Amino acid sequence: MTATPAMPANMSTTRDAAPSRRRKVLHFIPAIGGGGAENFIRNLMAHLRDSPWQQVILIVRARPHEAFVEQLRDHGCIVYDLDETALLNPRVWLAVRRVILREAPDVVQTWMHHADFIGGLAALAAGVHNIVWGVRATEVHRNPGDSSLKTGLFHQALRWSSKLLPRKIIANSTVAIDVHCSMGYPRSKMVWIPNGVNAARFAPNENIRHQTRAELAISGKAPVVGFVGRFHPVKDIACFFRAAAGLQAIRPEARFVMVGGVESELYPEARAAFEQLADRDAVYFVPFGSATERYYPAFDVFTLCSKSEAFPNVVLEAMATGIPCVTTDAGDCKTMLRDLGEVVPVGDDAALAAGWDHMLSLWQQQLATLALASRERALADYSMERAARQFE
Repeated sequence: MTATPAMPANMSTTRDAAPSRRRKVLHFIPAIGGGGAENFIRNLMAHLRDSPWQQVILIVRARPHEAFVEQLRDHGCIVYDLDETALLNPRVWLAVRRVILREAPDVVQTWMHHADFIGGLAALAAGVHNIVWGVRATEVHRNPGDSSLKTGLFHQALRWSSKLLPRKIIANSTVAIDVHCSMGYPRSKMVWIPNGVNAARFAPNENIRHQTRAELAISGKAPVVGFVGRFHPVKDIACFFRAAAGLQAIRPEARFVMVGGVESELYPEARAAFEQLADRDAVYFVPFGSATERYYPAFDVFTLCSKSEAFPNVVLEAMATGIPCVTTDAGDCKTMLRDLGEVVPVGDDAALAAGWDHMLSLWQQQLATLALASRERALADYSMERAARQFE
């Protein structure tokens, strides 16, 4: 990215060489690497490459994901990096407003609660009235150190500004819509656009299955339960390890692959549960990376054990790969899986372990039928192409 004299010293931008006459939408997002929303917007930009809309991406902090910025540039996006570390900061609000004035977009689309509030106010101050918020969670994220008073005031600010700032509010989850309407968001503004999956990237692949297991030194016959996600308390990894202990008692040959972090990154409750395992060597930690499609085929069962979700991409990716899913009843999991997986109560490690054991007990023909039906549903109901058309 090259520095732009008209911007503050700590802001950088990349843009196409040729001016565009297309209508323009500016997306405002806190980061571009790591989470479900960030992954989705990168996929969305790839599928909107030939859209009649020019895409501008304004990121609060792009580092350390410069490679993703280059991907966005390759998709024809104009990219700004504010290189800031906090959103609720007057300096950030002023910088966002300056970029909006500079780009003069027809629409400002914000992603997630803090960006909704700051980006919406900045867009309004810059004279843009076509503001679209993006709800990607069922809970408002509470930053470390935030007091109950600050969190409560922010909730109130979101409630009142949701009535005034956005013309539409796009949510990726029906559960999230209900939760936010109970918070005071106007239901008349809500639009449901579920996540989409890249069916070419996430697909059954026997060669990758064998390669990944060989790289992890896992036997081809070992039953493998897989997890993909952040090592965050909301993902309830402690519940995962308690369930793993239960499965080890009846299937000592079981293996557990945790894609998204290393052992040292476990939070205290998860670490305590991990240390209670009879065989800790049966757990394989894989650091966070972008090549998650190489791990799903190595799983026999995929699990999501979160306390709270909206519309989890990882479940969709597992379905597209043809991997049976056992999830907690978080977000839209029940709607996504319906009769094609098992959904257990949140925090119920015994039910989670029983669900894994049931899936691992299915006959080969049953698994093949389940795999085919799961992929067909993912492609029919939740394709990335369909999501892109709905955003457009």
